[in-house]
Amino acid sequence: MSLKELCANMTRANKYVSNIIKQKNNEEIIKDEIIKELVKYHPTKIIDVNKGQLKMKIRPPFNKPALYYTYKNNEEIIEYDISWKLCIRNYYGKYNRDKEYENDVKTAFRNESHIGTKKLYFINKTTIENNSFMGICNNCNQKTKNITTDHYKLPYKKIFDNFINTNNIKLRDVDIFENENNEIRIKDENIASKWLKYHDNRAKYRLLCSSCNSHFGSYGYK
Repeated sequence: MSLKELCANMTRANKYVSNIIKQKNNEEIIKDEIIKELVKYHPTKIIDVNKGQLKMKIRPPFNKPALYYTYKNNEEIIEYDISWKLCIRNYYGKYNRDKEYENDVKTAFRNESHIGTKKLYFINKTTIENNSFMGICNNCNQKTKNITTDHYKLPYKKIFDNFINTNNIKLRDVDIFENENNEIRIKDENIASKWLKYHDNRAKYRLLCSSCNSHFGSYGYK
């Protein structure tokens, strides 16, 4: 049976594949024929299960089970993780390459901004308790875990849009890569450095709990 015969929609397919991966031990080879067929639909990577193998591995930094593909290139062993959710979106006809790539580029810009003044602010304003970052929400004054850093009063989206527009950057032309920590980053170091400097010169922060952060969003900026 095919995945579509087993799962009428993507929600069921995500659950089906997730359950298979979670049942495997770390480094265990995955031989499920449905998953072997599914990975052929990865929209950006060519995965040949006849030349390599699929396995479950615990992926840092959150140590969750993930699907990996490994193969031998001459004498070198190549291994990388596979976004099986991306495969499912493409398999069910819900993947838009241009839109998905632009979303990844936006993620890369956001990840670059995390290493500057935002990181310093977060470290100085939070404490670690029971393996969670704790802080006081600047809006509701509640102490909460998994506190978030909010751009206030100038929202992050406006800073980002101003930078893109001022420098005439087309998102589809920005090269990105995934580093060893599975973070999407900007490949051009000049753009990354210029963006970080631009962002840090304009960004002001405050801590918000997840509820208040969702409530304020981008403060009406679209």
